[in-house]
Amino acid sequence: MKGANEHGTRGAASGLVALVFLVLGFQLAIFVVKVMEGPGFRVKPGMTNEVKPEPDQSESRDQHERMTNDAWSVSKPGESDGGQRPIIYPDKSSSRASTRGFKSKYGGYERPVTASSKPARTYESFPFDPNTVSLEDLQRLGLTLRQAESIENYRSKGGRFRSKDDFRKMYVVSDTLFTRLEPFIKIPKVELNAADSAALVSLRCIGPYYAHKILEYRERLGGFLYKAQLLEIEGFDEDRLAGFSDDIEIDTTRCIHLDLWNATESALARHPYLGTKGARSIARYKSLYDTTRWTLADLEHERVLPKENIEKLKKYIEIQ
Repeated sequence: MKGANEHGTRGAASGLVALVFLVLGFQLAIFVVKVMEGPGFRVKPGMTNEVKPEPDQSESRDQHERMTNDAWSVSKPGESDGGQRPIIYPDKSSSRASTRGFKSKYGGYERPVTASSKPARTYESFPFDPNTVSLEDLQRLGLTLRQAESIENYRSKGGRFRSKDDFRKMYVVSDTLFTRLEPFIKIPKVELNAADSAALVSLRCIGPYYAHKILEYRERLGGFLYKAQLLEIEGFDEDRLAGFSDDIEIDTTRCIHLDLWNATESALARHPYLGTKGARSIARYKSLYDTTRWTLADLEHERVLPKENIEKLKKYIEIQ
């Protein structure tokens, strides 16, 4: 009895294993069939089932793009099919490159991508005086409106460009801009025999007090002949003169000559190189000698005037 039971148990186990393998085999067969019938399956040599190959996707995309390029264009203005959508007209002249310029769609219609960059600014180079140049010309020279207004604001507050270096020091003037404009900066010098008080005050180290002193001394002289004559003004030293010497010039043709022989004693006394003492000596000399034959050498010989004063007077007097 015991042997029969053991034999039955082994038989049942063998049958169960066989059933499992049968089920697995059936499932595998179903899977193979489904794979063979799938859309991506391609027939290999020796296989009996015929399956249509999947279309080449890249080929399909190229064909679609060619159709789009060659077949359609935006409708003419004002034409539509009932006001709902614009009528589309075929345009065989379109090329593939034309559609590649369209990057986005708007309202169902493709919109071209346009360049957003602004054209480069143009500028000019021409001679200019930074003390008088207009806002418009500053912009023509390459400055922005804000930069030009900054320079105008500096000038309106009394600022003055006395040299090219003063213009370079403006924070709105870059090194590149100054390098280009430096040859065109023309700052006129102050002409000492024609300058008014405002022009003199614009010079370094010259305020209203010394401007008045310069004008007064110029009137007494009849005009300046050389820059060093400024040192003859009381309180004027070489350091002060050095501060603006390069910013001035002298036109000696503007000097007024002194009529030494016909001028009155009071007029002669006002001249710095004569003074009251010199004017009195000349008046006495004229009363004793024929003035039509006077020379500076005569005045020196008779010791009417000191030799150093005579040297200074040579370019101021007129001998009648």
